[in-house]
Amino acid sequence: WYQRRVREAVVSTQSTGKRDPVMCIITLKMNETVAEIIQTVQAADMPEGQNTVDILRDLFNSEEKYKNLPCIVVMDYVCTNKRSGADTDKVLVFKWIPDSCSKIRQKMVYSSAWEGFKTMLNSTANIQTGNMFEAQDWDDVEDKLKDC
Repeated sequence: WYQRRVREAVVSTQSTGKRDPVMCIITLKMNETVAEIIQTVQAADMPEGQNTVDILRDLFNSEEKYKNLPCIVVMDYVCTNKRSGADTDKVLVFKWIPDSCSKIRQKMVYSSAWEGFKTMLNSTANIQTGNMFEAQDWDDVEDKLKDC
């Protein structure tokens, strides 16, 4: 059940034309074995001059509910191709387990589910493994985005 919900979020960001929603944040409910989309950001809701990275940074650094909440983030990301200089639109998927998360069981469930997600996303949603990563703090996210 976890995988189906994550796949739905990824497919919704891969639709042709303008990707919408541009970001989904998904949590796993431990007792029910289901994934729940707890927040989406639509293209129309994007503040002027901000991108998905800016919004995600604000959420993870300022909103209390994300400081200790493990989740899976699916986001549209525009990066510059290092060879051609052209903008490239990618869907990135990452597992966010902040260092401050003290619930061992949550960490274990996310870690065990993550491998299945990566396999499923690679085969059914054509997300390259290089576009999937794990992060424990904002520096991890920024390091990965530099490598895109």
